[in-house]
Amino acid sequence: MQIAQAGGWPGETIRPTQRRQGWTGQGLKRERRLGYVFVAPMLLFLFGIIFFPLAHAFWTSLYREAGVNIRFVGPGNYARLLDDPTFWNSLRVSVVFTAVCVALHLIVGMPAALFLDQLRRGRTALRLLFLTPWMVTPVIGATAWVWLLEPHFGVVNYLFRSLGLIAAYKIWLGEPGLALGSIITVDVWRGFPFVMLILLAGLQTVPREEYEAASIDGAGALQRFLYITLPHLRYLLVVATTLDVINTVRTFDIVAVMTRGGPINATEVLPVLIFNTAFQANRFGPAAAVGVVLLLLLLVFSTLYILLLQPERTWARVR
Repeated sequence: MQIAQAGGWPGETIRPTQRRQGWTGQGLKRERRLGYVFVAPMLLFLFGIIFFPLAHAFWTSLYREAGVNIRFVGPGNYARLLDDPTFWNSLRVSVVFTAVCVALHLIVGMPAALFLDQLRRGRTALRLLFLTPWMVTPVIGATAWVWLLEPHFGVVNYLFRSLGLIAAYKIWLGEPGLALGSIITVDVWRGFPFVMLILLAGLQTVPREEYEAASIDGAGALQRFLYITLPHLRYLLVVATTLDVINTVRTFDIVAVMTRGGPINATEVLPVLIFNTAFQANRFGPAAAVGVVLLLLLLVFSTLYILLLQPERTWARVR
């Protein structure tokens, strides 16, 4: 039967209008479930290589070994750290080592970045030259420096003696003060290119018109650096310093190869203390406790880094 409607052509069939169903979101839910299936292998992989070892380390820190006997002590290992002078010495050495190295990374990296930014010829070759220490494996670089600092046949003693800077050959890695200064020097030699690279990237975003306008107004090089360069690099300076602190406080290779924490624990930073406690003294529980403390310190700096990367969102939450 044909249904006629006003305004329609004779003989035209008008079908009843079907009611549209509302959006249920079933397709989006299926996509999400499918996404979880694809992400599951990665989550399992991360759990296997990150979360499980961390949980195992924390569980190990709750036990203490006495010969072949292992007993549960709970937070006892953490309580003993508070009365352990070796731990406090390593913490002090780590703080001094990290603070001095990070400061020197910035002091050396900033002029190097400014120098490379002003170059017009040979910039690529010099960049590769400056980045060479950072590209060298830490163990290989530390081994080379051990040869250079050798007391009797090392190049450093020979050069310093020839220039009259020292009266007699120095045992650079055998005296507490000299050993700490030596590993700081090696870490600065290897670590400053990281800061230099970040600052160089920031320098290339500074508008050249601002420098030209400042020069026309009579501003000198120091004034242009203080009032133009530093304000533009302020954010990158904080981020680079935070990342550098996280990298430096975890330094193990250089110290382990050059001094192994000696002499007289003068260079025993926290990662080296963990290694010596676990594999030299066979005290895995206390070593795991030191590792958890180091992890907490790294989490503090990592949290600071995340907050710095999201300043607007952070301030919005605070307000």
